Amino acid sequence: MRKLISYFLYMGIVIIILILFNVGIIVGINLFTDEEKYFLSISKISDGIQKEDESYNIYDNVFEEIDRLNAFVIIIDEKGDVVWEYNKPDDIPQYFSLADVAGFSRWYLKDYPVYTWRRDKELMVIGLPKNSMWKYTLKFGTSALTMIFSVLPYIVIADLIIVLVIPLWLTGKRVKLKERHRSEWIAGVSHDIRTPLSIVMGNTERGSIVEKQCFKIRDLVNNLNTENKLESGMGKWNKAKIQFVPFLRELVCDYANICNDSYSFNLDIESGLEKTVIIGDESLVKRMIDNLISNSVNHNEAGCNIDIFLKKYSNNRIQLSIIDNGKGVSGQGLKQINGKLKSEYLPEHGIGLRVVKRIAKKYKYRIMFKSEEGKSFESDIIMKYVKVYNIKGGTS
Repeated sequence: MRKLISYFLYMGIVIIILILFNVGIIVGINLFTDEEKYFLSISKISDGIQKEDESYNIYDNVFEEIDRLNAFVIIIDEKGDVVWEYNKPDDIPQYFSLADVAGFSRWYLKDYPVYTWRRDKELMVIGLPKNSMWKYTLKFGTSALTMIFSVLPYIVIADLIIVLVIPLWLTGKRVKLKERHRSEWIAGVSHDIRTPLSIVMGNTERGSIVEKQCFKIRDLVNNLNTENKLESGMGKWNKAKIQFVPFLRELVCDYANICNDSYSFNLDIESGLEKTVIIGDESLVKRMIDNLISNSVNHNEAGCNIDIFLKKYSNNRIQLSIIDNGKGVSGQGLKQINGKLKSEYLPEHGIGLRVVKRIAKKYKYRIMFKSEEGKSFESDIIMKYVKVYNIKGGTS
């Protein structure tokens, strides 16, 4: 979710910058356009050419202005004859009909972009160099303009959708490909570790330090694989009914058989919950509970008592509590453990509790941790069940 919010935030900033940039370009073009300079020069040149009787008085700066524009100027009288000229090219005629004037007054004269200026009964024409100006008029009918303005908001919305969705889609594809490659790599490494680890464990003395470290490595590999699948969404998990109490008893017995005498295990099932059924993937639920029990074992190397309680929490929920009388965690550590699931490891408890929280999130379990530093550590999971069969065979 945070990545998505960041994406839209950055995209919004990019759009704002893009709009400001485009507006700046348009304003800049409007300020520095040659057309505006040419337009201002026409009136200046016309004012500098004064007609007295049949002769023309030219101000000194007129020729300088025309040369600055690399232009030519002609004045046409009401009969169509050129009566005054400066820098007129050879291919420009000395006479123009009304049709000629109507043609070049809007676009080009012999491929020269020209502008006209009315002077009483005369017409002054200033021509610019060929290929120096694109000069055409765009026309829109009233109905066309009305339609454009009516659909403009939808066009803007469509543009925004394109700007937002296409990058998001491309980013999603890239992220998925990256996640798939990462998942495949982790799965491959995990598989390569399991084989030599099994050989080492098979030739290690039971209860030795080496065996304990092998168990830790095995749990680490399993947790790494599980978290990777949960985070990437690439795992295939079964959705089956689990007879929870026999499942729980077997898991606790496995730990009692593996751990030495410095650890004691007590399982307490509330009356009426013997045949509780939950829905989920057995391997995931086992990984969750296994991590909570191993958390108590691994962080109390001198040994401790571990009590597992199962009791009814509400009409359709049960509570599983795993409590040890070990060294617990500090107040700050407990606050971080109970905080929202983040990318970094949980303090002192590594990937194990991260996986527990991910599995709880997947099944919408409520999980809470309690601790008194130097005295105890407690994990409480509120789980939803589908049926509870009492010992006599009835359904509650």
